[in-house]
Amino acid sequence: MVLLEMIVMGLAAGTIYGVMALSFVLIYRVGKIVNIAVGDMVLLGAYLIFAFSGLALVQNPVINLILGLVLASIFGLVIAVGTERFLMRPLYGQSILSLIMMTVALGMILRGATIVKWGTVLRVFPGQHEVFPPIPLSIGPIEIPYVYLWSIAGAILIFGSFLYLFRKTLFGFAMRAVSLDPEAAATHGISIKKIYTYTWMIAYVAAFLAGLVLGAINGITVIVSYLGLARALPAALIGGLDSPGGAMLGGLLLGLIEHTVGTILNAYIPGIRDIIPYIVLLIVLLVKPYGLFGTVRIERV
Repeated sequence: MVLLEMIVMGLAAGTIYGVMALSFVLIYRVGKIVNIAVGDMVLLGAYLIFAFSGLALVQNPVINLILGLVLASIFGLVIAVGTERFLMRPLYGQSILSLIMMTVALGMILRGATIVKWGTVLRVFPGQHEVFPPIPLSIGPIEIPYVYLWSIAGAILIFGSFLYLFRKTLFGFAMRAVSLDPEAAATHGISIKKIYTYTWMIAYVAAFLAGLVLGAINGITVIVSYLGLARALPAALIGGLDSPGGAMLGGLLLGLIEHTVGTILNAYIPGIRDIIPYIVLLIVLLVKPYGLFGTVRIERV
């Protein structure tokens, strides 16, 4: 694999990591909650898209897969409301550890539900080879699998929509206000509970989109849960836990290093590619403890 192709593939993979990291960062930015369940949210999204696209509502497999994503996202919005209302809201005001442990429990619930419903057998999306042709797209010396092109398009759509929502709408203003000072935002009439709910909804939709891409690349299996957390967490920490833009840049950096340095070193040290994300994370945190674009907090004692 030529270096240029490694770079392109790394950046394409980085868009997937960035979308998963965005799901992670949103929850932390608004609610200061470290969401350990992000990998299982990705897993649930992959299986729901598989189930809904398998209904074959139309003849075209591409449209079926898009409809599967839409229907799964709607279902995810309902789950997001239930997550915030019945699992997280009762713990607001408690210790951060309590909230983190609840996300651990949430992840176990989501993973257990998917295993009970669909088992652990490897599955693929219906008509996947028609949607993502096995022959990659050739652009000069570079060959790019179609699934990565979908991931790039999806990442642009997700981040473009979020940046517009975050910077150009009243909802985005309210979300920023809640993330900076919840008490002051509440005194100005902003509903903290609604903002938390909407944030979980956005996080679920982003995770489900990542589930579509990871499921298409690796097959739909429980391993998707591990990949989701193992890439989302380092990407979010590298970019900065409270920086949505940093989530994408952290994902791109992680994907780039993994597919270039990781691929080259893997020929000499088998398996090192799997730990490259954590090596990069350690180096970044040693230099920038709050991530590359995270807010630096100085506590005086």
